[in-house]
Order: sequence, then structure tokens, then C-alpha cells
Amino acid sequence: MFWASDELHLDEGYDFSMIHSCTPRMGMDNLSNTTASSAGMAFDPRNLEIKTKSIEKTLVPLVSQITTLVNIKENFLANGRPKSEKVIRAALKVGSAVEAAIERFVAVGETIADENSDIQPEMYDACHEARLAGSAIANLCGSIAEEDIHGMQPYPSSTGFDKSVLLRATRQLLSSVTRVLLLADRVLVKNILRAEDKIAYSLTKLEGTANFTDFVKIFTEFGGEMVDLAHRSGDRQHDLKSDKRRAQMAVARSSLERQTMLLLTSSKTLLRHPDDQAALQCRDAVFYQIRLSLQLISLCVTDGVMISDNNRYATAQPNDEPIDLGMQLTASAAIRQLMEMLEMVRMTSTVGSVVRERLVSALDSLCEMTQDFTDSAYTPHHHREQILDFLEECRFEMSNLIQPEQDQCESLRGEGIEVTVERLNRRLKDLRKQLQIVAMDQISDVFRSNDDQTILSSIKACSISGDIDGVEKYLEKFREHSEHIQEVCRLLHHISLNDTLHIHTGHSERTLRALAPLTLLAGRTFCIHPSSRIARENLEVFCDTWAHNVNEISRLAKESDAAASGRIAAEKQAYMSLPRPGVSSMAATNMVASMSGGSDMFSSVMSSSSSACMFPNECVCPSASSHVARSLSNLRLNSPAQQRKANSAFSIVRQGSEPPTLRMPPPPADRRDPKPPEPYRRLDSIFQQPVEAPPVPRHSEEQVIIMRQSEREKSRSPVSKRMMDEEQQNFTYRMSLILDDLQHETAF
Repeated sequence: MFWASDELHLDEGYDFSMIHSCTPRMGMDNLSNTTASSAGMAFDPRNLEIKTKSIEKTLVPLVSQITTLVNIKENFLANGRPKSEKVIRAALKVGSAVEAAIERFVAVGETIADENSDIQPEMYDACHEARLAGSAIANLCGSIAEEDIHGMQPYPSSTGFDKSVLLRATRQLLSSVTRVLLLADRVLVKNILRAEDKIAYSLTKLEGTANFTDFVKIFTEFGGEMVDLAHRSGDRQHDLKSDKRRAQMAVARSSLERQTMLLLTSSKTLLRHPDDQAALQCRDAVFYQIRLSLQLISLCVTDGVMISDNNRYATAQPNDEPIDLGMQLTASAAIRQLMEMLEMVRMTSTVGSVVRERLVSALDSLCEMTQDFTDSAYTPHHHREQILDFLEECRFEMSNLIQPEQDQCESLRGEGIEVTVERLNRRLKDLRKQLQIVAMDQISDVFRSNDDQTILSSIKACSISGDIDGVEKYLEKFREHSEHIQEVCRLLHHISLNDTLHIHTGHSERTLRALAPLTLLAGRTFCIHPSSRIARENLEVFCDTWAHNVNEISRLAKESDAAASGRIAAEKQAYMSLPRPGVSSMAATNMVASMSGGSDMFSSVMSSSSSACMFPNECVCPSASSHVARSLSNLRLNSPAQQRKANSAFSIVRQGSEPPTLRMPPPPADRRDPKPPEPYRRLDSIFQQPVEAPPVPRHSEEQVIIMRQSEREKSRSPVSKRMMDEEQQNFTYRMSLILDDLQHETAF
């Protein structure tokens, strides 16, 4: 980065939201009428919110140069005149460097516009504004040196430099550059949606084929398209700033990978037994789940814009829940919202009619959310009574808050409001702890009983031995057990304390709710056709998928327990394949970029992204005791009796408490990925210091701190390029295993 002065007033946590208020009106009217048809969303010129890390990192060097220019009066001048001749040269360097960088930047933007006609008018307009702003800044910097060299009036003069003009130019420059980056980002969104279109078309062909040979051919194409979408969506997941969107992208991608195998076996079962209604219902439900996952990916990349396309996504049903899991209310979310309202009441010391209605409505929503705990047949009676007691205390304190005594003076009423708010906050925290205890107790009961492993193992054993009566018996037990698991997962969703856990636990609940009837349908098909090898294989795959989801619940229970007790989970998330979300943005920083021509300038960046396995080589659920029962002391109330009861409830049997292990063979040692293509030069490199630049001047302490922190962040990145290449190799290998098995299916 080129540092033009000895001082730089740029904090590391620079707030890029200032771009919202500095959008120029000139040349942006056309944007409001332009719709990104291929992306399925409109581009709003008044909303230049930055949602990706790569765009933000690209803007940091430019913002630092602009900050130097804006603070030029304080940094460069003493008593109205430049401090030294060195300062004059520095001002000239800043102006010329910004102008040259902008010229290279708009050249890249115009190249992107030439290759994407749908954004061409907006991109040309933004590039033109950026070029004008860069020239204006260069001229303003040059005027400082000319005034001093020619002995003009001391700064500022009536004919020379005007700081208000500089402010307008820098705002226009920052806004136009941001627009260029956002338009380039739209191209990446369009590429992801195009990859989804290909998969949707292949799904339609798979759904209509009745010949096994055609199915093998179409599914092979479908597998390649899935790999392409997984890589592109993985890069996008890395680059998203929002934890909520990253979590949604992660669960959508993991669902697609698991459902690929379910689609293969359920389709083969239907092709083998075309008259079986259970097989038809099972396969159609798998198609529906895949389309839901595609719709969730689309929701993430378009940032909440719902695209209604029945040919691409699942047809909406009247009783369907919203796709966006972040909109779902839970008990923890209701408590958090109520506490935020109480904080506003405490600060204002007033409770108006509107605030009163909102407080009452928030408390009613909380009471409704706690019904999942109190109505559960697995909740002990004393826990149910404690929850109801806390709710009654909250209602009492709320009535004192919204109906104060009329004869109190204003000062006493304000003090009374503050005291009441404090008591109500205390009751809400106690209620939240009690809900966490109830949920974790039920989770410990599930893993202590170990029914899941027993039932699934028995179903597999009976199916292999041909014991149809045994299969039917254990399928009925599985039905009852699945309802218990779903209820426990719902309680775990209620106590999730952050956006990531909120999304993952909610998605796990939905997945189990959808997977349970499909497993029963697969079992029914096998009972009708007991001699069918494909039907038995289909049932085993569904059982393994259910076991994998139970492993996921165990991990989420551990992370929820750590979050509730204020600790960090000791073990990292067992990610599915492809780039690990939130760990490294190595591939994501290349997202908004290319310097050389070619229509595949973005796809080549995507092809170098990382990947991991569809299932780890050894996906083992750790002991439930290590997941659930380690930190109850921080969740317990102060009663010793309650602590003794809870600790005894969490004495989990350690033997035989692990769900089944899923093993996949490691990839061959001689398989290697081809070398990635030469990476394109990134847009953010345009603002870096050129090679022929003069030596970097001494940095201030503030600058040195910022640079050291940036170096530490790079050194802390745990994902190396070698690891990312290995993960991509693992995913490609596992997909090839599926396709190879399919190619060898020559007869039923």
C-alpha cells in the first residue's frame, strides 16, 4: 500500500457504511430502472451496502489514500503554508497515484462490462464517474504544489485549493468505485444462478427418465454440475460478511451433498420397482428437498430476494415454513428482543402506549415459545413448574412496569422504572437458564439411552438377514424415536444464542422432520420387495444419513452448551465438503476480479477454490457425555438441590453411547489435481504500490499497529493452499466413487 504522509487517520475497523450517505446523484438514474434479469434481483443505486469481504478489502487501500487527502490541512500545512518541499512532492504523488490506480481500475471494469452486456450501461456509467473523480483529485493535489512553487497566496487561496471540492470528489470516487465492485459482484451471483439453472434442468430430465442407461448418462452430467455449483457457492460462502448468510449457505451446500446419494439410490429403486408407490413418494420427496436447498442458496447469493420459479425450485405449499430460517422466532430470540426493549425503556424512563403494547406482545410471544418446553412429555414435572413460575414472575414485573402508581412524582416513577426493569431482566435471565437446563437434560437422555444406534443397527441387520417382520418391528420403533429426536432438536433450536447456531439447529430440525418419513418409505419398499438388493441398499443409505444427522445434533449440542456457558467449543465444526466457511478468504478475495480478457475470467478464479470431503474419512460422533454434560455448573441456578438433581441427570453412560461410524475409503495416493491456472490479478491490487514507486516513507505508530495486525491475521489463517487442494481432491474423488458405482450397474 502506498502511504503518502507520515500520519494516517484510518482506524482498522473502518465503517464502510459511510458509502450509503455519499452516493452521488449524477449519472445514477439509469440504475434504478435496470433489473439484473439473470440474477433475478434489482440493483438499487441508493443502497451500496457491502456484503462481501473481498469488496471491503479492495476498498481499504483506496480509503486510506482518500483519508490522507481529506486530512491534508492538518497533515501538510503549518501556519497556512506547506511544511516542506517533501510535503509538496508527497501531495503530487498521492494525486498521481490515485489517478493512475483509478485509470487501471476502470479499464478492468470496462472489460467486465464488455463481456457482460446486462451490466454494461451501469458499469460504463460508474467507470466514467470514477475517472472524472480521479482526475479532479489529481488536479486538486497539483494545485497545492503550483501555489507554493509560483509564490502564490498562502493556502488556502481564493483561486486555488478548496477542501469542499476535494470532499465532493472523494465521495464521488468512493461511491463510483463501490458501484463498479458491486456490479462485478453481480456477475458472480449470475454465474452461481446459472449453475443452479443447469442443475434444475438436469433434475427435470432425471425426474422424467424411465430408462436406466439414460439415467446413468444424465446423472453423470448432474454430478459434474453439482461439483461446479459446490465450488462456486463455497467461494461465495467464504466471502460473505453476514454470519447468518454464511450459515445458511453452509447448511444448503451440506444438504445438497447428502441428498445426492439419496437421489441416486431412491431413483434406482424406483427404476427397479416402477409400480411401487412408496418408492415413487420417496424419490419425489428427495427431489423436493434438493430444490429447497437450491432455493436457499439462491436466497443467500441474492441477499434475501426470493425468486419464484417453479421450473427451478420447489413449488410452494400452503403449510410450508419460510425458507429463511433467520426469520423463525425462538425462545432465546424472544428473550433477547424483550431485553432490548427493556433497555430502551430504562434509558428513556418512559413507557408510552406504543411501547406498552410492544412489551406486552413480546412477553406473549415468549410465553408461546416456552410452550414447546412445558408441553413436552419428556420434560420433568419440577422443571415444568419452574418454567411456569418464572413466566408468572415476568408477568408480575411487566404489570408493575406498564401500570405504575398514578400518585408518584416524576423522579420516583423514573427510579421505579429502572428498578422494575432490572428485576425483570433478572427474571428473564433465570428463565433462559432454566430453558437451557431442560433442553440439555433431554439431549443427555437421548444419548444415554442410545436408542438411535440400536434401532438403526437392528434395521440393517434384519434387512440383510431377510427378516421382514423384524424390519417392520424396528421401523415402528424408529417412528416413535424419530419424534423424540425431532422434539429434542426443536428445544435445542430454542436455546441457540447466536445466528450460526440458530440456523444450524433450525435446519437440523427440518432435515430430521423431512428424513424420518422418507426412511419409513424406504423401509416399506424393502418390506414389499424383500429380495431386492437395490431396495435394501436404499434403506441402508437412508439409515446412514439419519445417523449422520444425529452426529450433527451432538455437535450442535456441544456448541450450544459452550455458547451458553461463555466458552468456545473445543472442537471445530465437522464441515462437509469444499471450502471451510469463515476460516480463510484466500479464494474469496479473488472473487471480484480479473485483469486479462476471456469470457471465463471469473470461472478460472472459482476453479482454484478449496474443497473437502462429502463425508470425512472417519465421521464419528464424540461421546455424548463430552458434548453435553461438561459445563452444567454455569447453567444451573443457585439451589444446591437443583444442582444435585441436574448433575445426576447428566451422569451419562459412557459405554456404547456413540452413534454409528461412517467410513469412506481415502483417495488413492497417486491422484493429484492439475495445477491451477495462473491466477488473475485482483482488483484490489490496483490500489497497491507500483513496483517503480519511490521508497515507502516512515510510518506513524498508528500505521505500524494496523500493518502488524494485518500480518498477524494472515499468519493465523489455518487453511493453507495445500490443505485446500487436498479438500478439493477429496470431494472430487468421492463424487467419482458415486459415478463409478453407477457406471458398473449393468443390471438389476
